[in-house]
Amino acid sequence: MGYISPTLAVRNMKQTIQFYRDFLGFRMGMAFPDADNPEYADLSKDGMVIMLMPAQGIGVGAKARLGIGVNLYMQIDGNIDEYYSELSNKGVKIVADIKDEPFGIRDFTVEDINGYKLTFNQVSRAVKVCTSCGMPMTKLEDFGGGNLENLYCVYCSKPDGSLKSCEEVFQGMVNFMMMSQKMDRKTAESAATERMSKMPAWSGKT
Repeated sequence: MGYISPTLAVRNMKQTIQFYRDFLGFRMGMAFPDADNPEYADLSKDGMVIMLMPAQGIGVGAKARLGIGVNLYMQIDGNIDEYYSELSNKGVKIVADIKDEPFGIRDFTVEDINGYKLTFNQVSRAVKVCTSCGMPMTKLEDFGGGNLENLYCVYCSKPDGSLKSCEEVFQGMVNFMMMSQKMDRKTAESAATERMSKMPAWSGKT
């Protein structure tokens, strides 16, 4: 699977590097030509990489506002509540407090010193997730058989709440991806195979 590493135009490279490293807990990667005079730098957290470049070096004028309309959505490891408290205690600008979203995600949003927003998120511990497809189950009708203790969602379950066959779940997921994400069948089958291989219900079976 590929990955994306956004490049942010910043006003002050050293101050921005310090903010991401010392306040947000990112790990410093490469600085070019060196850390004392960085014209490029990258930092990472939990496998996600952000690259930085001086705004003036890529044609962004001094009067241009940075960060408008940019929100990096970053799924983190560890305990998100502890991370939220850590950033709050360091005085990081919190623009959206931590909360459980209705779609099963717990998140909060900060703003960096350039105006870029970062939404740190995790699957909420208060929400059960289908072990067959990964769908957050937030209300009774999401659970197979209408049973709040069921490990499987209504789409992966038979009417009695038991798990459908691997092939039935696979075809249902393929059809969903083709309809909702406009994938062709081959792409949807590949995506469904990859997703199911990571689900506890199908570990070693797909």
